[in-house]
Amino acid sequence: MTYVHPEPASNLGGYRSLRAILERAAYTFSPRAKARHVEPCKGILLVGLPGCGKDLCKRVASSITNRALLDLDFGSIMGEGGGVIGSSAMSIKRALSIAGTIKGILGISEFEKAVSGMKSSNKTDGGETARTISYLLNWMQDNQDVLVFATANDVRELESEQFRIGRFSYIHFVDLPEIEDRKEIFRVHLKKRALDAEHFDLDKLVEKSKDFSGAEIEGAVQDGVLEAFIDGDRQAETRDIIKAAENITPTAQMMSEKIEEIRKWARNNIKGVGSRIENTGLAGNRTDRIYEL
Repeated sequence: MTYVHPEPASNLGGYRSLRAILERAAYTFSPRAKARHVEPCKGILLVGLPGCGKDLCKRVASSITNRALLDLDFGSIMGEGGGVIGSSAMSIKRALSIAGTIKGILGISEFEKAVSGMKSSNKTDGGETARTISYLLNWMQDNQDVLVFATANDVRELESEQFRIGRFSYIHFVDLPEIEDRKEIFRVHLKKRALDAEHFDLDKLVEKSKDFSGAEIEGAVQDGVLEAFIDGDRQAETRDIIKAAENITPTAQMMSEKIEEIRKWARNNIKGVGSRIENTGLAGNRTDRIYEL
């Protein structure tokens, strides 16, 4: 496991609904909540499109809840012991014991990859993968002290038992940022580079960043700052970032069919999505980016 430094909530553009959920989760671990027999939040699973800040949310959760974040590298867990039967199970038990001792946040990125492979395990590794995953899932079911924060791009191939309520208190679908979200994301990344957002035409930047993920917006700002520096060591302006954005092809456009399939799954399986995703263009007219199961 790896300790990950927290990220202040101010570095998270948009995601206001998620911030409220993180605060709600933090309340469940307070002494007053315990006195009132409030069940602690078991975990949060963010499912959605790549580059939309799911892993950033883990670090923000650490800041909001004031708990240490330990990232679990499931690939390393499975690789320990050189394939000796039982070594992976011992490794996952040790890692979860550490997480339980510090009572922090257990981060699991690409959750769908971490818990896949159960069906083929008997043929590929004598059932070692299945036993290790089963131990993790059972621990998540009984866990009372650790906030599990998992992220996934696509869970359509997983069994429902692997990510059902009971192992997670909240399951959300994260879509591309909408207009106001994109404005906030631009503000965050301009501020990080000591640039005053008030000196930029945010409406034009938002217009030029349709279908952009948060990561692609950050990339446009980075490239714009670099171009301004190369062009006479000057401060970046709106035109520089627009030029950089025009050279970026959003992943949402390159993978439009797969993304629409993921959205379709979300509409059919996650409460509230169907009424919020409109079929008016790729990005749609969503009133919120986070949906609860």
